[in-house]
Amino acid sequence: MAYRAGIKAQIYVEGTLAKGAQDITVPWTKNEIAVRTRGSRFVKYLPGLIDGPIDFEILYDPDDPVYQALHDAFWSDADDNYLEIEITDRKKTAASWRGIKADFIVTNFEQTDPLEDTSSRSVSIRFAAESDNEPVETGSDVP
Repeated sequence: MAYRAGIKAQIYVEGTLAKGAQDITVPWTKNEIAVRTRGSRFVKYLPGLIDGPIDFEILYDPDDPVYQALHDAFWSDADDNYLEIEITDRKKTAASWRGIKADFIVTNFEQTDPLEDTSSRSVSIRFAAESDNEPVETGSDVP
């Protein structure tokens, strides 16, 4: 078995490693298209579009350029205010790594200030519709 610790996962925002990122969640889903015919009593399905909403925490640090880029992307109303973000399962210098790279919009930037822990922001990013770039799978062993 090839187990991997979650701490090895990385987020790169505009090519810069997000050192303050924590707890990355990528719940990949593929929509299902129901096919109903008179020739069967069963509903069958075709695969549909893939959705990859991504959520993570980032430590509050207004001096961090990655934090500031996420902050600015959330608060901007410009249609083209998206960020190139790459999420990988380990450092890109590792012998074998995989990830996804795409242009994303920031849809959530929730403030968390617990009494006995570090301040952070819960960030949600979604694929940017206004980008001409399609999401791509990346990696050392991706053709």
